[in-house]
Amino acid sequence: MNVIIFSKNRASQLDLFIRSLKKYLVEFKDLTFNILYTYSDDKFKQGYEKLFTIHDESNLNYIKETKKFKEHILDIVDDEKKHIVFFVDDMIFKNEFSLKSKQFKLFTLDDNILTLSLRLHKNLSYCYPARIHQSPPKFCSNNTFRWRGQQGDYGYPMSLDGHFFRTVDMLLFLKVLNYNNPNSLESLLSSYPLNRPMMICFDESKVLTIPANKVQNFNQNVHGNISANFLNEQFLDGYIIDLEPFDGFKNISCHQEMKMEYIKYEKD
Repeated sequence: MNVIIFSKNRASQLDLFIRSLKKYLVEFKDLTFNILYTYSDDKFKQGYEKLFTIHDESNLNYIKETKKFKEHILDIVDDEKKHIVFFVDDMIFKNEFSLKSKQFKLFTLDDNILTLSLRLHKNLSYCYPARIHQSPPKFCSNNTFRWRGQQGDYGYPMSLDGHFFRTVDMLLFLKVLNYNNPNSLESLLSSYPLNRPMMICFDESKVLTIPANKVQNFNQNVHGNISANFLNEQFLDGYIIDLEPFDGFKNISCHQEMKMEYIKYEKD
């Protein structure tokens, strides 16, 4: 499994995501997590340096951006691994997920299924990035559905927020498209969706994106008002975002602004 996590100026939020991985991803210890990160100033650099001391497991592969973004991606992806999934640093896992789940097995066996989505579920009613209400599609067996023509997130299969793809499918795009950051990559992928008619998800989503802030200038994505600078200062002062309030949260959107509570970090 190719696992790639993107991070910029968000050591605090990445810390939260890694803690959620450890809690909810059953195969955490069996996978390698390639974390491609960058920062814009020395304070954010200090945040990552602190993160490295907290999460120093050997299967966390921290990669500082030092060359073109596309070159890093092509260096990371192993074409011998059958599947690939991307995550971003303002996500969390909120429910348990296993690669041994029925949904993942169905995705691997049915070539009609373009992606297994960890962020979708059967009752999403709002698309946060588009600011529109959305209605769930007509689901077939095992939470599969036809994504073409669907509203909002149900019609957006090429997300980099917790969607599993086949490596052979994605590698061609990763080689031929011209992109220089996660946002431009996803934008291009959304313009060239894979020619597979179905998506599959769970009754309840496994992940949630918490759009507290924006750290890129590629687009004008809507977001909350908890700045990356503030969260980084909290992190450097010894405070981490509490994961417990998000446990099993019943979200109505793939992206949802949430109140953040801070607790003093205590080393295990």
